[in-house]
Amino acid sequence: MKKIKLTLIISCFLIGLSLIVPLLFWIKDYFISIESPINSTILSEFASFQGLIIAFWSLIINFILVLLAYKAFKNFDVKKQFHNKQLEIVSELSTSISSMEISNMMYKMTPDPSGKQHQIITGFTFSFFEIALGFDYSKFDIICVRGKNIEKTFPFLKFKNHPLLPKTISDELKKLYRPLQYFFSVNKEDLKTKNYVLLYHDKKVDTDDITTAWTYEFYKTPSDFSKDVVSLRKSIIEWYEEYGADNLNI
Repeated sequence: MKKIKLTLIISCFLIGLSLIVPLLFWIKDYFISIESPINSTILSEFASFQGLIIAFWSLIINFILVLLAYKAFKNFDVKKQFHNKQLEIVSELSTSISSMEISNMMYKMTPDPSGKQHQIITGFTFSFFEIALGFDYSKFDIICVRGKNIEKTFPFLKFKNHPLLPKTISDELKKLYRPLQYFFSVNKEDLKTKNYVLLYHDKKVDTDDITTAWTYEFYKTPSDFSKDVVSLRKSIIEWYEEYGADNLNI
């Protein structure tokens, strides 16, 4: 775009220069004052010369416009293919999120009739957005996940670095990504006295990897989890709406 602007500026400058310079010479040599007689022959030659310059620049401008139109046509086709591919990736991501079922086990300290605190456990299995947005996690101390590979809990996070994924959506996915392999697992004894949520996707434990049964801290501030998921959902919907898609079931 900068090259096109620079080309137009230079072209306008050269056109103006080619028209003004002959006019200045004509005024200098033949046009003394308004009252002075003007040689019609010289004026006619000057007008013919100016007409030749205008015709020359008209030809050049038309040639430039044809090149720009051809380039715009080629770019339009490339952009169309790019957006189609990008739409496929976003649709694949949306389908992966919407179709994925995830479970939440909520451990909450509750006093019994004698006043002694016990953990009461409740759990549900719904789609990702229903689990993330359908519960109030602000009353819990932390949110945990099972296993150190966060992409096993949330498989759709594999899209976060896809080159065709819109950056606005990629940035939201990266908020959910936690490199758990670089952290220590949570001591289960410490969890026995806390209000916490355990999120897990695959109930099957890989016997070849003992870390799949370990518990890792996912969000220190549980309410931030819901906020980040809201932002992710909003970014996907806004991207679709920008390209004319609406009434989405996300």
